[in-house]
Amino acid sequence: MVRVFNPIYDTVFKYLVGDERVAKVLLSNILDKTIESVSMKHNDHVFQVQDDLKLLRIDFAATIVNNDGTKEVVTIEIQKAYEEDEVMRFRSYFGLQSQSEDNAEKIIKVRHSRKNPGQTETYEVLKPYHIYSIYILGHKLGKGYEYAVMKGSFVFEDLDGNKIDLSTHNDFINGMTHHIVIIQIPYLPAKPKKHLEKLLSVFDQRNKVKDNAKYVTIEDLGIDEDYNILVNRLIRATGDVQLVGDLDFEAQMLRKLERDRINLDDAQIKLENAEKQLAEQESQLQEQKSQLEAMIKMSASLGATPLKIAQNLNIPLEKVLEILK
Repeated sequence: MVRVFNPIYDTVFKYLVGDERVAKVLLSNILDKTIESVSMKHNDHVFQVQDDLKLLRIDFAATIVNNDGTKEVVTIEIQKAYEEDEVMRFRSYFGLQSQSEDNAEKIIKVRHSRKNPGQTETYEVLKPYHIYSIYILGHKLGKGYEYAVMKGSFVFEDLDGNKIDLSTHNDFINGMTHHIVIIQIPYLPAKPKKHLEKLLSVFDQRNKVKDNAKYVTIEDLGIDEDYNILVNRLIRATGDVQLVGDLDFEAQMLRKLERDRINLDDAQIKLENAEKQLAEQESQLQEQKSQLEAMIKMSASLGATPLKIAQNLNIPLEKVLEILK
């Protein structure tokens, strides 16, 4: 067994996939695609905290080989989060990705000239890249979705409900649809059997080092070449001075967020208790008021004067007169 930095942390994860060989191994196995080349598109989607939500976003440009042998440049986005309410942020980010010209290729086409009849002219259009979205979740989606890996793709049918074969590449279809892969870390098997499960086992949080969540203990190198590439990268991470500092900072931020969240929860509980007590007091006051009104009206019905009622109940005469109105 070997102890390495925990890749569940954003700084470690970004370091892990920042290596082209690791990115190619991990992404090709997750997507079940042959990837010729891959590179990280942006370096600014690193450890972020928004409204107490921990969310990592990394984009890749990749050249993949389709089933029909054609090669295609695609966008692969990885988003990683650990809260159950990040759906709108995922959706918003995907919307931005779809609109971004960074996720499109400029194509030069030829057409008949509109200004000079009989001649041709060139013009530029944007051809959108197909998008593959990978969501790595630190929480469970709920009952009925107890799977470590779930894959979704588009399905087209004709009017009779027959599935249309989309095995051949089509620019329009690819540009208007996307594939998604959802990975639920809590459902990773303790004893992986499949190749992808073996690779993802480095994220298994059951292997956290006790009292130091920054580390996990994982299997040492074996016969699985892809797994060895990931492990070697994680071993090298422990010697990266910059990474060590970034990881310490992230761990401190997470501890602060957890403390703030606990304090916020405590404050919320105290507020709810105070509101409950206030509601109970108001209910008691209302009940006392109703009882007083009933006693005053009953005394009056028995012939007692307002002054006598006020003296007997030890309350102001004005109060008695107000109720008897």
